[in-house]
Amino acid sequence: MDFDLKRNPRLLAAAACFLLGAALLLLSLLPRLGLLQATPLPTPETLDVGVEFDNAEPTDPTELVVYITGGVRYPDVYRLPAGTRVKDAVLAAGGLRPDAAADQINLAAPLADAGHVHIPLRSDPVAPATDATTGQGLLDLNQASLSDLEELPGIGPALAERIVARRTEEGPFRSVEELRSVTGVGAKLYAQIAPLVTVGP
Repeated sequence: MDFDLKRNPRLLAAAACFLLGAALLLLSLLPRLGLLQATPLPTPETLDVGVEFDNAEPTDPTELVVYITGGVRYPDVYRLPAGTRVKDAVLAAGGLRPDAAADQINLAAPLADAGHVHIPLRSDPVAPATDATTGQGLLDLNQASLSDLEELPGIGPALAERIVARRTEEGPFRSVEELRSVTGVGAKLYAQIAPLVTVGP
């Protein structure tokens, strides 16, 4: 038998068919053998396209909206920078009127967003003192009832109950600052109600 491929066209064709079949078989086996893996599609996390996903928590606002009434020249709603005080709101509203009772309010108190600042007038009637309210109109945290506490801005029934439970379980409040230990009284709410309350024996 002559094995010279150049002289035997049939043998050459058979060899070519064998090699082609072997190549096709090998290609079909590559994925099963783990030698050929599909390339995963790119995702936003793997693409470097300059897109950033901001999952950071919101920061404190840089602007406060405050409503000021009473003994100022121009009572209205004002936008003020964060960190400002009651005095800044008074100045934004044109300053105090001559008949304003400035000594009855804490001009150094910090402002809270969506807060209401009322400057009393000297002609305003003084509310009579009650079991829960002092002669200066401040609410005594150690004597206030649930309904008294709910009169404070930002205090609802649930938070009023927690304040009463705090003084019942741990004893009377020794300072206004101890309100911060009550769950739900954050920095903004505390700044809003601190000028309105006091603590008694």
